[in-house]
Amino acid sequence: MKRFIKNHPFWTAFLTVFLLCAILLLLFTLSRPFADGYSTTVGVFFRLLLGGITSIFPFSLFEVLCAAGVLYLLFCLGLLARFSVFRMRKKACRPILPFLLVIPITLFSVFDFFVLGFAASYFRTAVSDEMQLPMEEVDKEAVFYALEALCDIVNETAPSLEKNEKGESLAPELSQTKEKVTKACNDFGDNNPFFQSFGFDAKNFLSSKLMTYTHISGVYGFFTGEANINTNYPHFIVTASIAHESCHARGIGPENECNFLAAAILLESEDPYLRYCGAAYILDDFLDICAEIDKTRAKEITKDLDPVFARDYAAYALFFKPYRNSTASKVANTANNAYLNAMGQEDGTLSYSRIIRLVSAYFQKDITA
Repeated sequence: MKRFIKNHPFWTAFLTVFLLCAILLLLFTLSRPFADGYSTTVGVFFRLLLGGITSIFPFSLFEVLCAAGVLYLLFCLGLLARFSVFRMRKKACRPILPFLLVIPITLFSVFDFFVLGFAASYFRTAVSDEMQLPMEEVDKEAVFYALEALCDIVNETAPSLEKNEKGESLAPELSQTKEKVTKACNDFGDNNPFFQSFGFDAKNFLSSKLMTYTHISGVYGFFTGEANINTNYPHFIVTASIAHESCHARGIGPENECNFLAAAILLESEDPYLRYCGAAYILDDFLDICAEIDKTRAKEITKDLDPVFARDYAAYALFFKPYRNSTASKVANTANNAYLNAMGQEDGTLSYSRIIRLVSAYFQKDITA
């Protein structure tokens, strides 16, 4: 062992870091308080360190590295095919071994970055507990109360928004929206100690149109610390995606919690446009679930809903039609589900979906307070 350490310092350090990260991941799964403490201290340090370094680039380094990784894999497959076709001797194959060795080194390094900066986010205390949301009181009355509250917010904010000739809402410049969402996240963090109160603006995917075929509206690049956004989607979806990925970048792992927090952050903003986007982002889900519970009651509540919302979603449906049944979306969805299952992020059996319950409890808190 001593000889190996002396002769192979790189591999010694590499394997030591990997082993420590594996132990850390095990501790996260075994102890929620440990995951809480790590995510809000050491985890914050690594996320801000990576985010600060990559913020100097005006483009998404995460996207560039992913594209480079795909090209490198194709290159290695080409090398393997060439050597296989010509059936070269083992000695002649040695020159390609360093190229192949890069692949496992990269994969193990990605694992290390994941554990050091983000893995604890999946095992920390649930947002519903952190915010003391009355989840046990969520029933159909709470869901309809949330529906009314969301409709009120749309009706309150929609008239002040700029519109196009079709009466659809118009967004500010994307750079302004990013700054506003970052400020809203900072403000939310100031009022909620569990939430990281400082972060960096999101990055645009250069390949946003291609990404739309996968139905991916955003990705948090944990090994670069960047929140990445698909800018090809309609503006209110883009705005919610910025908030969603910013939640990941600030140490929240579960998708349903980031969906909920994205809505809550936008709804608590003082900016009418952000409040509209927060309500519009989640209102469509409430319309579906409330129509299933009591269609007549849901129709009565929404009869005076500002028509801007309907126009925006009609435009969204028209936009999304070419992308709806793509093969890429099925592959991406399968891969994402496998990742979530590996992290133990299934919702379980609930009367209503997790996001509906979280948002309903969020509004219900005002009643029970």
